[in-house]
Amino acid sequence: MSQPRPTHKLHPPPSDEKQLHDFLEGERALLELRCCEPKTLSVLIHDLAHPMSPSLEQAIARSLAARELEGCAPAETLLPVMMRRFGLDPAACSRDPAIHSLRTVCSACPRVAICWLALRHDASRQECREFCPNAKAFERWLPTSQGD
Repeated sequence: MSQPRPTHKLHPPPSDEKQLHDFLEGERALLELRCCEPKTLSVLIHDLAHPMSPSLEQAIARSLAARELEGCAPAETLLPVMMRRFGLDPAACSRDPAIHSLRTVCSACPRVAICWLALRHDASRQECREFCPNAKAFERWLPTSQGD
Protein backbone atom coordinates (compact mmCIF):
# COMPACT_ATOMS: atom_id res chain seq x y z
CA MET A 1 0.00 0.00 0.00
CA SER A 2 1.43 3.38 -0.93
CA GLN A 3 2.09 6.07 1.63
CA PRO A 4 0.16 9.36 1.37
CA ARG A 5 2.23 12.21 0.01
CA PRO A 6 3.34 14.73 2.69
CA THR A 7 1.38 17.98 2.54
CA HIS A 8 4.50 20.14 2.29
CA LYS A 9 5.45 18.75 -1.13
CA LEU A 10 4.69 20.62 -4.32
CA HIS A 11 1.83 19.04 -6.19
CA PRO A 12 2.39 17.89 -9.80
CA PRO A 13 0.51 19.52 -12.69
CA PRO A 14 -3.20 18.73 -12.67
CA SER A 15 -4.29 15.53 -14.40
CA ASP A 16 -8.05 15.49 -13.85
CA GLU A 17 -10.93 17.95 -13.77
CA LYS A 18 -10.94 18.46 -9.98
CA GLN A 19 -7.19 19.00 -9.87
CA LEU A 20 -7.42 21.39 -12.81
CA HIS A 21 -10.20 23.33 -11.06
CA ASP A 22 -8.10 23.60 -7.87
CA PHE A 23 -5.01 24.58 -9.85
CA LEU A 24 -6.86 27.33 -11.72
CA GLU A 25 -8.57 28.54 -8.53
CA GLY A 26 -5.19 28.97 -6.84
CA GLU A 27 -3.60 30.65 -9.85
CA ARG A 28 -6.58 33.00 -10.23
CA ALA A 29 -6.46 33.97 -6.54
CA LEU A 30 -2.70 34.52 -6.71
CA LEU A 31 -3.00 36.67 -9.83
CA GLU A 32 -5.70 38.75 -8.19
CA LEU A 33 -3.56 39.25 -5.10
CA ARG A 34 -0.47 40.12 -7.14
CA CYS A 35 -2.34 42.70 -9.19
CA CYS A 36 -4.82 44.17 -6.72
CA GLU A 37 -3.60 43.38 -3.21
CA PRO A 38 0.20 43.06 -3.18
CA LYS A 39 0.40 44.02 0.51
CA THR A 40 -2.08 41.28 1.40
CA LEU A 41 -0.05 38.81 -0.65
CA SER A 42 3.08 39.87 1.23
CA VAL A 43 1.33 39.25 4.55
CA LEU A 44 0.23 35.81 3.35
CA ILE A 45 3.76 34.90 2.35
CA HIS A 46 5.44 36.22 5.48
CA ASP A 47 2.89 35.08 8.08
CA LEU A 48 3.50 31.34 8.02
CA ALA A 49 0.57 30.66 10.35
CA HIS A 50 -2.04 32.59 8.34
CA PRO A 51 -4.75 30.22 7.11
CA MET A 52 -5.31 29.96 3.37
CA SER A 53 -6.90 27.61 0.90
CA PRO A 54 -4.78 24.68 -0.26
CA SER A 55 -5.11 25.83 -3.87
CA LEU A 56 -3.75 29.31 -3.07
CA GLU A 57 -1.02 27.82 -0.89
CA GLN A 58 0.12 25.61 -3.76
CA ALA A 59 -0.01 28.52 -6.23
CA ILE A 60 2.15 30.64 -3.92
CA ALA A 61 4.56 27.72 -3.46
CA ARG A 62 4.88 27.27 -7.24
CA SER A 63 5.61 30.99 -7.63
CA LEU A 64 8.17 30.89 -4.83
CA ALA A 65 9.86 27.93 -6.49
CA ALA A 66 10.02 29.84 -9.77
CA ARG A 67 11.25 32.98 -7.92
CA GLU A 68 8.34 34.93 -9.41
CA LEU A 69 7.30 36.72 -6.23
CA GLU A 70 9.23 39.90 -5.62
CA GLY A 71 9.62 40.97 -2.06
CA CYS A 72 9.98 37.48 -0.66
CA ALA A 73 13.34 37.33 1.07
CA PRO A 74 13.80 33.77 2.37
CA ALA A 75 16.55 34.88 4.76
CA GLU A 76 14.14 37.32 6.39
CA THR A 77 10.98 35.21 6.37
CA LEU A 78 12.12 31.60 6.60
CA LEU A 79 15.57 31.60 8.21
CA PRO A 80 14.48 32.80 11.68
CA VAL A 81 11.65 30.25 11.78
CA MET A 82 13.95 27.47 10.62
CA MET A 83 16.52 28.44 13.24
CA ARG A 84 13.86 28.19 15.96
CA ARG A 85 12.86 24.79 14.53
CA PHE A 86 16.42 23.68 15.25
CA GLY A 87 16.31 25.11 18.78
CA LEU A 88 18.32 28.27 18.06
CA ASP A 89 17.56 31.83 19.05
CA PRO A 90 17.75 33.95 15.87
CA ALA A 91 18.43 37.14 17.84
CA ALA A 92 21.35 35.59 19.70
CA CYS A 93 22.74 34.01 16.53
CA SER A 94 22.52 37.30 14.63
CA ARG A 95 25.59 38.53 16.53
CA ASP A 96 27.69 35.69 15.14
CA PRO A 97 29.50 36.60 11.88
CA ALA A 98 28.61 33.14 10.49
CA ILE A 99 25.01 34.32 10.15
CA HIS A 100 25.97 36.05 6.90
CA SER A 101 26.81 32.76 5.20
CA LEU A 102 23.57 31.24 6.51
CA ARG A 103 21.62 34.16 5.04
CA THR A 104 23.40 33.80 1.70
CA VAL A 105 22.67 30.07 1.52
CA CYS A 106 19.05 30.64 2.51
CA SER A 107 18.52 33.43 -0.01
CA ALA A 108 19.89 31.31 -2.85
CA CYS A 109 18.22 28.05 -1.79
CA PRO A 110 16.46 26.22 -4.62
CA ARG A 111 14.07 24.63 -2.09
CA VAL A 112 12.44 27.84 -0.89
CA ALA A 113 8.93 26.63 -1.78
CA ILE A 114 9.40 23.31 0.01
CA CYS A 115 10.77 25.18 3.02
CA TRP A 116 7.85 27.64 3.04
CA LEU A 117 5.32 24.81 2.87
CA ALA A 118 7.15 22.73 5.47
CA LEU A 119 7.30 25.60 7.95
CA ARG A 120 3.63 26.45 7.32
CA HIS A 121 2.76 22.84 8.17
CA ASP A 122 4.99 22.64 11.26
CA ALA A 123 7.43 20.13 9.81
CA SER A 124 9.65 18.50 12.39
CA ARG A 125 13.36 19.20 12.74
CA GLN A 126 14.04 15.81 11.14
CA GLU A 127 11.89 16.66 8.10
CA CYS A 128 13.65 20.00 7.76
CA ARG A 129 17.07 18.31 7.93
CA GLU A 130 16.18 16.45 4.74
CA PHE A 131 15.98 19.57 2.57
CA CYS A 132 17.57 22.52 4.40
CA PRO A 133 21.12 23.28 3.21
CA ASN A 134 21.78 25.11 6.50
CA ALA A 135 20.74 22.17 8.72
CA LYS A 136 24.28 21.01 9.47
CA ALA A 137 25.36 24.55 10.32
CA PHE A 138 22.39 24.93 12.68
CA GLU A 139 23.30 21.69 14.42
CA ARG A 140 26.92 22.80 14.88
CA TRP A 141 25.59 25.78 16.85
CA LEU A 142 23.50 23.59 19.14
CA PRO A 143 24.86 22.41 22.46
CA THR A 144 25.77 18.73 22.09
CA SER A 145 22.86 17.64 24.28
CA GLN A 146 20.33 19.21 21.87
CA GLY A 147 21.60 17.75 18.57
CA ASP A 148 19.48 14.79 17.44
